[in-house]
Amino acid sequence: MRKSTVGCFDRCMRAPLCAVLLSVVLAACGKDAPPPAPEAAAPPAASPPAPATGTTAPAPAAAAVGAPGPAAGPAPDPATPPAAPATVVPIPKGPEVKVTPELIAEGKKIYFSAGCNACHGGTGGGGMCPPLINDIWVYGSDDDTLRTLISEGTAAMITHGKTRIGHEKVVGQMPPFAPVLKPGDTEKLLAFIHSINKTAGKVQ
Repeated sequence: MRKSTVGCFDRCMRAPLCAVLLSVVLAACGKDAPPPAPEAAAPPAASPPAPATGTTAPAPAAAAVGAPGPAAGPAPDPATPPAAPATVVPIPKGPEVKVTPELIAEGKKIYFSAGCNACHGGTGGGGMCPPLINDIWVYGSDDDTLRTLISEGTAAMITHGKTRIGHEKVVGQMPPFAPVLKPGDTEKLLAFIHSINKTAGKVQ
């Protein structure tokens, strides 16, 4: 009984052991070894996100507010006198001024009717514009300069190469009076100016 049981057990164990040994031998020869598993492919690199529809690229930084451009120049200085013109027009020569009581009286009437007193004062003492009784004249005291100043105004004096030599403060420029004066009125005005300022007509 014992022998038969042992023999039966041996037969039962022999078959599985043989199978195990056979598979070990075959694995060593490489015949039944399973193929190696393929390497996992690397995931593709993530592409940058597409810009959202309707958005635009950021604009370049704007220049500093108030920064001058390459062609910007310095602001003009209001205290700087205007530059002289390239071509200077000589002041025209006029006749010698005659001074008589009649011409002085008529010149005084014109002085008030033309509104000269509003800026230069009723007696020529000045006000909003330079006085006519100063020893220093703004552009010169000779009769040709005074005649041209009355006829053409302050703005035209620079075209004649004249610059201010007086220092009186003025409210505005003197307008040209040739359009409002009749022929001969300027000579009468000069006669009146001679009567209130003895330096008038003399070259300084």
